[in-house]
Amino acid sequence: MSPSPSFSWLRFCLRLALALAAAWLALLAGASGVYTWRLLHPGCTPSASQAEGFEAVTLPVAPGLALRGWWRPPQDGAVVLLLGGLGAGRDAMLPQARRLAARGFGVLTLESRTCAGQASGLGAQETQELAAMLAFAQDQPGVDWVGALGFSVGGAAVLLGAAQQDEIRAVVAEGNYADLYDEMTAVPAAPLSVQWQVQRAVALWYRLLSGRWPGQVRPIQALADIAPRPVLLVHGEAEVERTRGRRQAAAGPSATLWVVPGAGHGQYLSAGAAAFDQHVVAFFLQARAAPQP
Repeated sequence: MSPSPSFSWLRFCLRLALALAAAWLALLAGASGVYTWRLLHPGCTPSASQAEGFEAVTLPVAPGLALRGWWRPPQDGAVVLLLGGLGAGRDAMLPQARRLAARGFGVLTLESRTCAGQASGLGAQETQELAAMLAFAQDQPGVDWVGALGFSVGGAAVLLGAAQQDEIRAVVAEGNYADLYDEMTAVPAAPLSVQWQVQRAVALWYRLLSGRWPGQVRPIQALADIAPRPVLLVHGEAEVERTRGRRQAAAGPSATLWVVPGAGHGQYLSAGAAAFDQHVVAFFLQARAAPQP
């Protein structure tokens, strides 16, 4: 006895629906996977072969990973470690480094691990870079104080790393996110919409590719662990809501916030060298002068 036409039609529709659902899941997984892979492998911004007043150094960061940087010794024993953003070369933080060096600080920059062909951890894995930089600085003659400054994912890394390294006495984080999962899902999207699904798929791919859930990468949580050491959060006026700058400042018992008027992501020096010196350089000078425990 053959199935009724209505039953055959229902079975066909069910199979078609399952096939379409499988095709959509494959497309979603493939597209979000490619996007996430590219996000973690952004390449590397080229760097100059020489930087006036700086010495080229190479730091061992992890087994099989050595990264290039620029080093300038301090005049008074104080050093600031500088980490750039996603795909940054060792030149990326030189403008900030030069402002600090003009006031006597030693400075050390370092290129992103993507310059060595490795995947970025979007701030989580880059705590290894900060630890290597700290070890290098402490090995230099006369160094008795170390601070750190990072931008974007570098800002996340210096907060996460300083929470683990008490030897870092003061931290400036520029344009860092508060919570990586929150950052990945920050753009409002209706539940189950295409954008909503893509956001969650990217978070899952980050977990698969990096070995950690993005919700575990929380610089905002590190702020409490850094206290009572001072922290300066720097966010542009155009980004401070997206980056949760004010929420982060409220979460840090020893944190203060500088909102740079009219600035977007990475445009903090657009306020002028004098404003940078007034907020960032002065912050490090004050932290350096404070009694050390």
